Amino acid sequence: MVVEGIAAACKASGCALIGGETAEMPGMYREGDFDLAGFAVGAVERDGVLPKTGAMKADDVLIGVFSSGVHSNGFSLVRKVVEKSGIPYEAPAPFAPGQPLGAALLTPTHLYVKSALAAIKAGVKGFAHITGGGITENTPRALPDGLDAGIDLTAWRLPPVFAWMQTVAGIETDELLRTFNCGIGLIAIADPADAEAVIAAFVAHGQQAVRIGELVPGKGEAKVRYIGALRP
Repeated sequence: MVVEGIAAACKASGCALIGGETAEMPGMYREGDFDLAGFAVGAVERDGVLPKTGAMKADDVLIGVFSSGVHSNGFSLVRKVVEKSGIPYEAPAPFAPGQPLGAALLTPTHLYVKSALAAIKAGVKGFAHITGGGITENTPRALPDGLDAGIDLTAWRLPPVFAWMQTVAGIETDELLRTFNCGIGLIAIADPADAEAVIAAFVAHGQQAVRIGELVPGKGEAKVRYIGALRP
C-alpha cells in the first residue's frame, strides 16, 4: 500500500520512481511498525530558479492555493487535540459527516507540481509551500529583504478541520497559523498584471486559488503581517 501511494503521487506529479530498497531489522521495530525515508531530485535552468526576489516589488499579489486538509504537518498537535477530544479515530468526524475521524485527518495532500508549473508560465515570481511552520514561518522564505507579506485572513474560510481543532483545544490563532496551513497549501507571488492568469492556471488544474494579500514595504519586524481574522 505504501509503495502504491508513492507510485500514484509520482505519476500525478510527472515524476519517475527509479529506485528503492527494503531491509528487515529484527529487534529494531515492533510488529506492524516500519520506517520510511525518501527524496526527490530535479533540475532547473539557472534563469528559471525561484524565487526571483530581485523582480519582486511592493504591491505584487499573494495568491493562496487551497489545501485539502491538514496535509502532512502538525500531527504532534493533532494527536494531542484528538486525545483531548476523547473521540476515537474510528468514530465519525465531527467536522466531516460520513467519515471516520482518522480518515478525515489523513485526507491526502494536494499535489501542486503540475499546477505550479503552469502558474510559472503565467508569471509566478516565487512560491511558498506551506508545510511545517504554517503560513507564518514558510511565507518569509520566498521574500527578499525589505518586503513583507500583508495577508488578509478574511480572504478565505478556515476549513472545518482546523476550526474544530482550534475549538477543542483552545488553540490561539497565532499558534494555529504557525503550525497548520489553515486552508492555504501554497502561496504564489505574481505581478498584479499576471495575477488572474496565475489563478486561472491553478483553476485549470482543478485547484482553488484566490488573492490573499500583497507584498508591502518591510518594517524590520515580522515578515508576515495579518489583517482581519480567520473565518470558520
